[in-house]
Amino acid sequence: MKKYLFILTFLISSLSAQSQGVRFSFIANPQFAWFSGNDDNYESNGIFLGFNTGLEMDFFFSENYAFSTGITINNLKGGAIYSDSLVFDIGDKDKILIPDSRLTYNLQYLSVPLGLKFKTIEIGYSTYWLNTGITPMVRLKARATDETEYFEKENIITETRLFNINYFIEGGLEYSLGGNTALIAGLGYYTGFTDVTEKSNYRLTTQSFAVIFGILF
Repeated sequence: MKKYLFILTFLISSLSAQSQGVRFSFIANPQFAWFSGNDDNYESNGIFLGFNTGLEMDFFFSENYAFSTGITINNLKGGAIYSDSLVFDIGDKDKILIPDSRLTYNLQYLSVPLGLKFKTIEIGYSTYWLNTGITPMVRLKARATDETEYFEKENIITETRLFNINYFIEGGLEYSLGGNTALIAGLGYYTGFTDVTEKSNYRLTTQSFAVIFGILF
């Protein structure tokens, strides 16, 4: 993961040296995540704290409009209560989840947000912004735990899909610290399009709400 962030840092530095229309920021966003589904055989099991951190770039094509992208490591959790027993492949063997068990998924993705950002002119020391778009994500890790600890951080990477994608809308402000440096604060909502599991009878999508913190350079 550090390798990806190092590569992106190098690319951003190169682009910034060649164009004054590129701004980059480091973000560290706590988020509250859950699963949603559409089946009577299971239900969502609570809201969980996760974290999304990485680097983002804004490519300005006018003073107040930019294409926004970057690369982040996104840790999402979600829970489900299944009414039926299920067999899970955990690598070297199978485990059977008994009915009505509460299973918590811990998912980690490499995310590349693709958005269109709108910004106001600076008002005092503040600039207000809105960013909306989609985020393609590649699964890096997937583990599961249940309340009995029969499943205890089990590797279920073969039970989850490699790719995920969500839609997002974010908004907030930048507070200038002088020059090109500013603090970033905001809120974001993210809703998944695709099923995170490989089980054809159960469709789970990720949902999350984030508090955005960052520094813009």
